[in-house]
Amino acid sequence: MDGRGKFARLALMMALLYAVQGAWWPLMAVHLEDQGVSGPERAWIFACQAIGTLMVSLGLGGLVDRVWPTQTVLSVIFALGTAALAAVASGAISGAGSLFALFFVYWMITAPCYGLSNALAFRHLDRPGADFGKVRLWGTAGWMAVGWLVSAIMAWSGSVRDGQGAYEAFWVAAAASGIFAVYALTLPHTPPLAQRRTAESSGPGAVRELLARPGMIVYLITAFGVCLTTPFVFQVMPTYLEARGLPRAWTATVMTIGQWPEIAGLALLPGLIRRRGYKGTILIGLIAWFLRFATLACDPPLWVAVAGTLLHGIGIACITIGGQIYVDQCAPPSRRASAQALNMSVTAGLGALLGSLLAGRTIEGAGGVSSAVFLVPCLIQAVLITFFGLAYSPRVPTTDPLVAPGPVRRPSDAGKSSSTVVGILAMESADG
Repeated sequence: MDGRGKFARLALMMALLYAVQGAWWPLMAVHLEDQGVSGPERAWIFACQAIGTLMVSLGLGGLVDRVWPTQTVLSVIFALGTAALAAVASGAISGAGSLFALFFVYWMITAPCYGLSNALAFRHLDRPGADFGKVRLWGTAGWMAVGWLVSAIMAWSGSVRDGQGAYEAFWVAAAASGIFAVYALTLPHTPPLAQRRTAESSGPGAVRELLARPGMIVYLITAFGVCLTTPFVFQVMPTYLEARGLPRAWTATVMTIGQWPEIAGLALLPGLIRRRGYKGTILIGLIAWFLRFATLACDPPLWVAVAGTLLHGIGIACITIGGQIYVDQCAPPSRRASAQALNMSVTAGLGALLGSLLAGRTIEGAGGVSSAVFLVPCLIQAVLITFFGLAYSPRVPTTDPLVAPGPVRRPSDAGKSSSTVVGILAMESADG
């Protein structure tokens, strides 16, 4: 198959993969509220994604492709995921305890798939360094498109009132998951590779070396703090917007607004890093998040709350993606997998887990979802801006292709097993 046909197949893989989560994740909060799930209970259900992500970062994700080809693993996992989503959509699973158990198992199974899909793409792209971003962009497109589809279906079915749940979203997700399970079998054959990472590239010694890199500890503390606040977006925002008068049917569409600046930010990110450096780029992301939460804390009109969603994408591009690039460029080639695993553990793992619990407790302490809830992430972001601005003084290696001339410093992926690439890329955002 020629490169263009292969690119199209990989792009469709990304679109379907992210469409599965994009169908139900933005409406999860309102669905749980309709189920009578309290704030702390809701927090633990949301935290299941972070727990699954943390397990991937600890190495469990690398076990799933040691025996079967990657495309077969993806197919089996999403077949199981289809059954889980259909159980929620049919109403067979309800109640806080049952939903927690189901989503805990769901994320333990599916969390590795985001890294595995990246690994598969890297294995088969002719120019992975140049073309992967273009392929991954279709994941964001799939997330957005399915959000619009869910909104249209809910508007057509009349599921627009409190207490009705968001069952349509889970049915769409189950359908997308089933389609992906079948489609995965048609992906390019990607057998497991026998190679493993050497002892020198992982373990406590690697972590100590990474933490000794200039600016790394300051960055990790900052990234951890950011992940304490990001769960407030999907855990609080949907119910908050609905309480402000947004029709439920359009919640999924509104939550995709942030993807537009994310797409633009990803395209402009290399130039921004060259001009502003990593410090300036990450500060822009921190300020974007601060402004987002500050406007919500001021109890704005609905249109202001909706328009502020644009800041979400800026924060994701500058901090999440920009941070991954910074970590990759600071780590020696033999330490990159360990560097991204550490980054993932601190942020998408531990940070998101504690952030989900913090959001739940904040909702409970505020007596429900209100503008006062957003004071907590607003204050955290203000502290992070001050801390990062004063404490961060990086010395990025001169071989960094974004800040110095020279060839791109990217080792060949041809000899890597996909489990190694999972360690490098598992921090790829699973929330759009």
